[in-house]
Amino acid sequence: MQSRLQYITKPQEFVTKFLETIMPGVIPRANFIDWASIDSKTEGLKESLEFYTVIAAKKLSEECFLVELRDAILAHDNPTPLVKCAFELLGHTNNDFVSRQDDLNVEILGLEIQKGSQEQAAYLASLLNDLGFRKLLDREDLQDLLLGVQVGLETNRRKNIGGEQFRLVVAPILKRIATPLGLTVLEEQVMYYGDGLSKKVDFTLTRDGKHIIGIEINFYTVSGSKPTEIKRSYGGILHGMQEHKTELVWITDGKGYRSMLRSLRDAVVIFPNIYNIKMLEEHFAQDVAAKLKELDK
Repeated sequence: MQSRLQYITKPQEFVTKFLETIMPGVIPRANFIDWASIDSKTEGLKESLEFYTVIAAKKLSEECFLVELRDAILAHDNPTPLVKCAFELLGHTNNDFVSRQDDLNVEILGLEIQKGSQEQAAYLASLLNDLGFRKLLDREDLQDLLLGVQVGLETNRRKNIGGEQFRLVVAPILKRIATPLGLTVLEEQVMYYGDGLSKKVDFTLTRDGKHIIGIEINFYTVSGSKPTEIKRSYGGILHGMQEHKTELVWITDGKGYRSMLRSLRDAVVIFPNIYNIKMLEEHFAQDVAAKLKELDK
């Protein structure tokens, strides 16, 4: 199978069309900030914020702050949420914290303090002080500060969910195309090619239990490595699959391609089965139908 686009265009013309029809981002406006999760988290940390608000109101010197925080956190029945809240306020949400001097697990540290370890409580107070935690306590409203931190951390969440969001865009399009052609869409399947080699793909189009077309998907808001990977290895994989009368397709999109056009042009010469979402919707059904007709000869 070869994309119909390749029959009517040259590589550079393909790249031009790709760019003209690009989908810049994949996350809907309504999902850009997960307000429900932020509200839930800030509500869950309300008691811990009150704990630090009391300490902040005392306007302590550094020496007194170290003692006050150590003793107050030791006296608390459940210090682990307090430890987590402090790191949240500093913009660190991972349970593991490392620096040149530190290698700790936030939950384990909280449990050690709960057991009455004055040494660990003093260590936490010193660590937070060195990280500038007292500067945060100079703020009048820690809840507003926490909200700002959580909104800022949404950048990391968006990086992590981009791939899954693209999958949610691609899957219904594939099903809409596959069903009238008597094909089933399956996710996370292994396809074989060459001499006993295999590749796990994001989707397959399958007929009577046999994988016909394997599909890889990637979305790039910034430049990535996939076009280089295609130039390095995907041509051989595609050739091996075609020997098994199967195909490999790459569905990709995103504004990252505005800085990867040369790599995309080189990739499509080696691996012509490339579609963005607009191309997928306009041409893929005809290409798949042509592949099935070829198999049925």
